[in-house]
Amino acid sequence: MRHGPAAVVALAILLSAGCTPSHAPAAVSASTAASTAATPTATPSPTPVAPSTTPYRSPEDRFLLHNKIYSAGRIPAVPCKVPQIALRTQKQVQQYANAMLVCLDRAWRPMVARAQAEYFAATVYTVKQGARTACGPFRGKYAGFYCATNFGIYLDWQQFVEDGDRDRVYAAADLQFAFAHEFGHHVQELVQISSYFDIRWSAATGPARLEQMRRHELQASCFASAFLGANQQTLDLRGVKLQDYRQAAYSGDDDAPGTPRDHGSRQSSTAWAKAAFQAKSPSACDTWVAPAKRVT
Repeated sequence: MRHGPAAVVALAILLSAGCTPSHAPAAVSASTAASTAATPTATPSPTPVAPSTTPYRSPEDRFLLHNKIYSAGRIPAVPCKVPQIALRTQKQVQQYANAMLVCLDRAWRPMVARAQAEYFAATVYTVKQGARTACGPFRGKYAGFYCATNFGIYLDWQQFVEDGDRDRVYAAADLQFAFAHEFGHHVQELVQISSYFDIRWSAATGPARLEQMRRHELQASCFASAFLGANQQTLDLRGVKLQDYRQAAYSGDDDAPGTPRDHGSRQSSTAWAKAAFQAKSPSACDTWVAPAKRVT
C-alpha cells in the first residue's frame, strides 16, 4: 500500500507519539576542579587571572546548539548490501530494514564516538497499526516511530510495500529515507539532543511547541540525508531512485493540508536535505541555531 508524501517522514519522538518519556532527561555532569591549599608566602598578593575567552554555555545550549556531533566530520561510506527483493510482505520489509540497519550502524557508530557519547545499537520492528510496542500501542497517521525505551525503530510494514513492479524503485527509496530518518532520532538520543529537546518541548506551548518539534524532526531528516549522501554509491541512489529519494526527503507538512505543522514545510525540508546530502556530514544539520524562518 503506497502512502502519501506526508507519511514518508514518520513521527519519531515519544512525546509527539502520545507516549511519555521512558526516562528523565540525562543529567549533565559538571566538571569540578580539585582544590589545593595555598602555602603562605612573604608576599600574599593574588596573581591576576586572565578572563576566560570561552563564553558560558548552559547544558541546553551545549547539547542542542553546540553538540559535538556537528564537528564529528563526514559520515563514512560503508559497505551497504541491501537485498534486491520485492517489498510485498512483512518478512521482505523486515529483511530490507535489517540490511539498512547494518549500514546505518556502521556509519554512525564512529560518528557518535567522535561526539564523545556512548553507542547503543538500535533494533527494528516491523508491525501493524495497533501493535504493542515498548512505548505503547502503535497507532496514528505516521508510518513509524522511534522509541527510546528500548532503542527501537517501529515501522508499519504495510505502509512500505510496493503497489507493483512500477512502484518497486520508489518503495525502496522511500523505505531507505524513512528508516534513515528514524535512525536519525536514535543518534539524537545517543548524543543527548533528545533529552534537551524534551525540556524545550515541555516548556513551550502552541506555535512555539510546534517550532521545537520542527527543529527536532528536520534535524532527524537532515541526519538521514547526510548518511544517504555519504553512501549514495553503495545504495545506488542514482537516476530514478535518486529522484524518488528526493520526493520522499523534500515532502513536508504542506503536502498534506490539514495535518499539524510539526515536521517542516516542503521549503524547509528541501533546504536541509539538499545541504546535508551535499555535505555528507551532520555539520549541515544544526537546526537549533537556525532562525525560525529556516524551520517553517
